[in-house]
Amino acid sequence: MINNINSKYTFTGRPKTHKILPKLKFVFNETLPDLRSPSKACFLSPEEFAAKQPEIKDLEDRLKFVRYFIKSLYRDGGVSEHFRGLIGCVKAFKVANCDEFAEITKTICRMNGIKNCDMFAVYAKEINSRKPPRSLDHAVVALNVPKSKNNKLTCKPFLPAKHTVFVDMWLDGFIGKTKDTKALFKKIGLGDNETIMLKPLKTYEPDNKSFEKIKEEFPKLSIKV
Repeated sequence: MINNINSKYTFTGRPKTHKILPKLKFVFNETLPDLRSPSKACFLSPEEFAAKQPEIKDLEDRLKFVRYFIKSLYRDGGVSEHFRGLIGCVKAFKVANCDEFAEITKTICRMNGIKNCDMFAVYAKEINSRKPPRSLDHAVVALNVPKSKNNKLTCKPFLPAKHTVFVDMWLDGFIGKTKDTKALFKKIGLGDNETIMLKPLKTYEPDNKSFEKIKEEFPKLSIKV
């Protein structure tokens, strides 16, 4: 698995973006240390998977509770409580899958002034085929996606542009452009004759009150540039 941010990449857009992204992984891990993910069992060998079944089951049960609790936050406290509680609950139980990683990453980016970013589901499309795209059951954050593509009404999968930047804290903090994701997503099932597509996801959107609560409780997520 990719275990570092590749410094050779350059990023276009707002001047702050190229200063914030290299620090993103550090503040994420500083605030949410030792996160574990039951879905990373997909990287285990069959023997390892069998041996770790009790551990994986425990992580799955913890994640179910976290997700059940998070669902109640918006109802009880609105959008700001959803985002504050999302980070707090993940931090307390030290468990998350790619969805939580992506939503927290998106929140950190937005809070630090990266506006043109969102979370998307990852799909694979066979090249030169009429077959519909298939889900890779994975979520990431992407930057520089035009509003015409990020249509949350139709949620239609689209091919990301060359300049689209992917941010994937679940896959050990990968940050790179579209061309750099081929090898990355082979780890989660992308075929040699397939290309990546992104599908918009319907999510809550953080507001200024959300950012204020997060900065107060998790000050390290406010990146200094």
